[in-house]
Amino acid sequence: MDIKGFGATLQTAFIGCQIEHHSQVASTNDIAIARGKAGAAEGTVVIAEHQTAGRGRYGRRWEAPTGKCLLVSIVLRHRLLQDQIHLPNLIGALAIARAIRTKYGLDTQIKPPNDVRIKKRKVAGVLTELAYDTKQQSFFVLGFGVNVNITLADLPPELRETATSLRIASADAENQDAEICRGSLLHAIFVELENTYLQLKAGETDLIMNQFEALREIVPLRHNLS
Repeated sequence: MDIKGFGATLQTAFIGCQIEHHSQVASTNDIAIARGKAGAAEGTVVIAEHQTAGRGRYGRRWEAPTGKCLLVSIVLRHRLLQDQIHLPNLIGALAIARAIRTKYGLDTQIKPPNDVRIKKRKVAGVLTELAYDTKQQSFFVLGFGVNVNITLADLPPELRETATSLRIASADAENQDAEICRGSLLHAIFVELENTYLQLKAGETDLIMNQFEALREIVPLRHNLS
C-alpha cells in the first residue's frame, strides 16, 4: 500500500477526509496549523516525506531520513477543556503504540507524555499544538513522527542506544530485515486514533487514562543505598 495512494481505501469516518502529500516541507505541523486557521475540515491530514525543520517538545529538532518515516499532522477541532489539554498527546501515543502492537506484535510502551518506545528505545513521538482560526474558534494539530524503515546504519552513533525503528525492532524479534509498509501502518494508526479521539470528544477521560496506564512504561524505582 503506497503512502501516496492509501487514502482511497481508508476506513475512517473523518480522519483523512482531505490529505496533502508533500515531498519536503519545513514542518507538517506548520502547514496543518495554516490549513486549520483557513478553515480546513476536521480530519485534514498533512504528510511529508522529509522535514527540514521538524520539531518535538520544547522545540527539539526531529531528524528523519527522507522516505523512511511517517511524518504526519492532523487538524482536529474538539474544544479542549482545561483538564483535557494533556490528552491529545496521550491519544496520539496510544494510537501509535496500539497500531504497532496489533500489526507487528512488538511490545510498545508509552513514556509519558508523548514518546512511544520499544525496549526503552524511542520509535515515535507526538507533538500537539493549539491555535485559533479566523473565526476565533480553537482547534489543535496533532503531529507525529514514526521511525519505520530506518536501519541501524541510518542512526547516528549517539542515538543507537536511545532510538529504534520498526524495521530494526522487527529484525531483532524475528531475525530478519524486511521493509515495513508505511501506508498499511498509517492506516492502522488512523483507525486507532479516530476511535480514541471520539472517546475524548465524548468526555470518556477515565477510559482513555485506563488505556494509557495499561501501556505506560514502568520506570524502576531507584533505591538509595548510601
